[in-house]
Formats: sequence, structure tokens, C-alpha cells
Amino acid sequence: MHELKAVIFDLDGVLVDSHNLHYKAWQWLADQLELDFDREKGDAFRGMARPECLRVMYEEFNSRPAPDEKTILELTDRKDNYYNKILREAKPEDLILPGAVELLRQLKRENIKIVIASGSRNANTVIDQAQIREYLDTVIDRKDVKNTKPDPEIFQLALEKANTPAENAVAVEDAILGIQAIKATGMKSVGVGQYIESADLIVPSVKELTVEKMRKLLD
Repeated sequence: MHELKAVIFDLDGVLVDSHNLHYKAWQWLADQLELDFDREKGDAFRGMARPECLRVMYEEFNSRPAPDEKTILELTDRKDNYYNKILREAKPEDLILPGAVELLRQLKRENIKIVIASGSRNANTVIDQAQIREYLDTVIDRKDVKNTKPDPEIFQLALEKANTPAENAVAVEDAILGIQAIKATGMKSVGVGQYIESADLIVPSVKELTVEKMRKLLD
């Protein structure tokens, strides 16, 4: 049995519900571009990089050629501006998911390191709006790595920052690409929600996740 020394969390869809804010920002952009888009299509964007989201929106959802790289960058920046406007108006209760603070507090009490490994460039803003920074040891976001999930780079960096080997850590994700990245590091994985099939442990929400359940993964 290995001791649980660190838990690495994805942010969106795990501890906070900023996915809805992202959906609203994408819908705002899609309406301007006269592209077909809805909440079900937005669910496909979980864990996906912004340029890829835009390519999918054009090519797969609307059967239209994606713009050139420069235009894609301009459009994703516009979407990010929309998202930040929506985010700045959000309150902690609009963001934090049920059970998240209780789990973070338990981990903190037991001196287990807490690391955020988020593919979002806005992770720090979300953390501050949700008022959970006091519980976190380290935050890693999209700006800290070259490669996005399913590349394991962000989780490898998280292990380094936590100074913890993979066999003593558990990572929590809500996206298939994230689970793939976790598995590539050798860590045990927890999948949250309905979009995960291959995780070592699957829970409906973080409210059903406990420190004891994560420790059992390391048996």
C-alpha cells in the first residue's frame, strides 16, 4: 500500500462549474458567426484546446471550412474576452460545486498536498472568484505547459511541483482526454461525472469523493 501524499485536480467540472460560463461564451461567439451551436455540442468541448474547439465548431458542427490560423487566434481571443466578462460577474456560489470545499478542507487537515492542473488559461481567475485559493498548494494552468491534454505534461509537472512520485498521488478529472493524460503518468485516476469510462474510480460528482476512497485506490 502506498501513502496518499498528493491529490491533483482538474478545475472545470471537478471543483467548479465554469463549463456553463464557457458554454455561454462559445454560444455568444457562435451567434455572431452565425454558426449552429447548442449545449449538447458544447459538452464535446470538455478538455479540448480552444483552437481545436473552433475547428470542430466549423468543420464538424457546421460542415464549413475552418478559418486560417490567424483568424482562429483572433476568434478564440474574442471568445476568451466574452468568458472573462461573464466570469467577472460570477459569485462563489455560482462556481463552486457541492462537496468541493469540504473535500479540500479534509485534504488540508490531513496534510495531503493539493495541486490544480487545469488546461484553462483562466484558472487563477476562476480560483479567486470561487474563493478556494487558501486550500491550494500549487496551481498549474495552460500557460505553464507547451502541450495540452491528453499529453501528460501538465500532470507530470504537477507531480514535480508536489515533489511526489506517481504511486503516492491520485488525479481527478471530468474529461476523457484528462484521464488519458493521467494514465500516461502512472497515477491512479478518478473520473467525475457522466463523460468518463476508463478511470480507476468513477463518481457522479466530487460530493461523493472522499479521502478514504482515494487511499483505497493506492492499496
